[in-house]
Amino acid sequence: MIRRLLLTAFALTLLLPVAAEAQDAPSASGLRLGLAGQWSGALGYRDYQTDRLFEIPVVSAIETPGDGATLIRKSLFDDGPDKPVWITTVSLDDPAAGTSTSASFRAGRPPELSTETVEIAAFTDATHWTLIYRQTAEDGDALADIRITETRDGDALLEIKEVRPVGAGDEAWRFRNQTRLTRIGD
Repeated sequence: MIRRLLLTAFALTLLLPVAAEAQDAPSASGLRLGLAGQWSGALGYRDYQTDRLFEIPVVSAIETPGDGATLIRKSLFDDGPDKPVWITTVSLDDPAAGTSTSASFRAGRPPELSTETVEIAAFTDATHWTLIYRQTAEDGDALADIRITETRDGDALLEIKEVRPVGAGDEAWRFRNQTRLTRIGD
């Protein structure tokens, strides 16, 4: 009887680190809320004529109203002399569903509404992680699978957007654009 109790106690102690580790990992929403602050960097996109990467400067302010689910991102893109482009995106996370719904606003264009699934692909701590966003939406003139891989490495943030025809294999993913940012303040 004592031997059985000791074996059970030993088996339970083996599970404790796993249980503690699972509790330490935050939700994707919790990680996203940690992005609040001032960021600066570049939007990079593929020029289909030359197949080269071009970048334009961007500064972003990310804030949360404190509800634990909403992010507001205001980004200013420098698209040349006298061509500032403001894009404001409001996102609302649903941690239970594993989704984030966003509305993006840009002067001269209709608002864009999208819902993406969000998963944690890697997690070390609150400032070192990778999230993957997925949705099926229009890209150009056709429906496409869209995947955004967002990686935070301390004060560096990299978002890479890839697309593929709906239902195509993994080899069909193609780079669409990226945003490279560095945290410059709270």
